[in-house]
Amino acid sequence: MFESCCTPHDVTHLLRFRFGLPVRLVAGRPAVVCGGAIGAIGMPAELGVQVLQLLSNHCGPVVTDPRGTMWTFLVAGMRSGVAGSGDGAGAGERFGDTTVTVHPAGRSVLLPMSDTGFGWRWAREPQPGRLRLPQPAAVLDALDAALGSERAAAG
Repeated sequence: MFESCCTPHDVTHLLRFRFGLPVRLVAGRPAVVCGGAIGAIGMPAELGVQVLQLLSNHCGPVVTDPRGTMWTFLVAGMRSGVAGSGDGAGAGERFGDTTVTVHPAGRSVLLPMSDTGFGWRWAREPQPGRLRLPQPAAVLDALDAALGSERAAAG
């Protein structure tokens, strides 16, 4: 994906124009800032794998941290303060002790800069063309299903 990129500006340009991501440089790193058209939901990698399988082809880009322990699903923008809108309000109550994070508006999500496998990586790469992101509720519902199967296996 990044073979033609030599600088963070090149990466930002590629992600913005080939993949439609609303990318900006944050401290010299390509990132998306949550709010408006884009949001993010973070979770442990073990749950991320299950959620990705459940969403199948209805998933947008997914970023994994350098250690591969946390996955961040990019989702359509979230409306705040609307009960039942899938905005992540009450995620702590909904998902209990899991490390699920619905990123608030203004939070940056760092994006990969290379194909080397070091640093931030894609668990699922964006597809060229118009950016297609799942609704937050779809990811949260898949997460609910993944947690339900974990609870059933444990119980």
